Amino acid sequence: MGGRISRLAIGGFMVSAGVLAASRPAEAIPSFAAQTGLPCAACHIGFPQLTPFGRLFKMEAYVLGNQDFPDAKNFSAMVQAGYTHLKDKVPGGLAPDYPSNNAWSVQQTSLFYGGVLDKPLGLGAFVQGTFDGVAHQYHWDNTDIRDAHTAKLFGTPLVYGVTFNNNPAVTDLWNTLPAWGYPFIAPELGVAPTASLQINDLAQTVWGFGGYSGINITPRDLLYGEVDLYQSLPDHTAYALGVGPANGVAGVTPYWRVAYQHSIGENSIEFGTSGLSDHPYPSGLKHGPTDNLTDVGLDLQFQHIEAQQSLSFQTSWFHEYQHWGASYPLGNTQNLNDALNDVTVTGSYLWRQMLGATESFNSITGSGDTGLYNAGTSNANGKPNTDSYTTELDYYPFNRGGPKYFPWANAKLFVEYTFYTQFNGLAHNYDGNGRSSSGNDVLFTGIWLVF
Repeated sequence: MGGRISRLAIGGFMVSAGVLAASRPAEAIPSFAAQTGLPCAACHIGFPQLTPFGRLFKMEAYVLGNQDFPDAKNFSAMVQAGYTHLKDKVPGGLAPDYPSNNAWSVQQTSLFYGGVLDKPLGLGAFVQGTFDGVAHQYHWDNTDIRDAHTAKLFGTPLVYGVTFNNNPAVTDLWNTLPAWGYPFIAPELGVAPTASLQINDLAQTVWGFGGYSGINITPRDLLYGEVDLYQSLPDHTAYALGVGPANGVAGVTPYWRVAYQHSIGENSIEFGTSGLSDHPYPSGLKHGPTDNLTDVGLDLQFQHIEAQQSLSFQTSWFHEYQHWGASYPLGNTQNLNDALNDVTVTGSYLWRQMLGATESFNSITGSGDTGLYNAGTSNANGKPNTDSYTTELDYYPFNRGGPKYFPWANAKLFVEYTFYTQFNGLAHNYDGNGRSSSGNDVLFTGIWLVF
């Protein structure tokens, strides 16, 4: 494994080397740190943001370390708990069994397996199972099982591999795409806009296989490519895994990803594109003609990492082309063709591996369609347009060493505030019942604990 690092991670390791001597920072799951014996700053800026070295660890199938086969330390757990306050209460409750405002929740409890499965074969995994404390339901969560190998292409170091996973973009190495992008922890009891991208909505409702490769064109320059093919889970399987009913997508859904990363000294910058195309049935049907949804995205990430401070910046833009060839004749949509756009811009800063601050902006725009966007209910005007701004402050109490009985444990104490300047198409009376976008402004504070 040392050979892999020396050949492929010269640029990335230079970025991380200054941080390795610092106190332990936050991590995504403790099992990775326990397996490698490395300080978590080798892989993460806070969590879950990856450093260049962390991206290499993931690309090489999570097998770095002296361990050849699974061990008890490959299991870890996570709890996300917090308090939610909306500016205006939600009549009928924030969720079933919850009050109309000011609610405490343990919104997620997860068990993970992370790390090596068979190092001689290059086989490793990230597998998550979750109990949703708001929906009161167990379900399988993000899963990525990989087999990776190294080679040389015209004398240039190459990593290539295959993946089995259940979420388009869960395999990604950067924190720009929906699976790992901001918000890293969202208020499940908050009010969500009507519109969302298909690349978001397929998470855990599909299974798929794919292949990927990363080639170091120079020690500082990485070119990454991936193609995955997904299918909808069968109905009985979806129910068994806690995500039923099946999502009603026909055939095979291709997903693609291309990214270029340049690293120099303490800095790295990435430019990329990604997308997918699928064919969902009209709402309520699982046979017959289908619609077509195609998502295409562009993204950029910049990181500056030092021993005592880190700065990261991410932005992404997605355009979704919607052709309602099956839904429009049924009267389910007002238009035959629609479009949806989603832009996110996020900047974050971590000081002395303990105090963090994040600012993020998200904008959803698109075609007005009273059939698509539930006219007369939560969206009386039939428009998806929603703009939000989020400020987050974090404190990592264990970044300079976890409890003696479990030194790999870590936690993030957080305060988030999100305010909306428009919601579902309007700033005021967007639902036809007098509710304003600012009524959904939400304070979310709590703890994200991993152990």
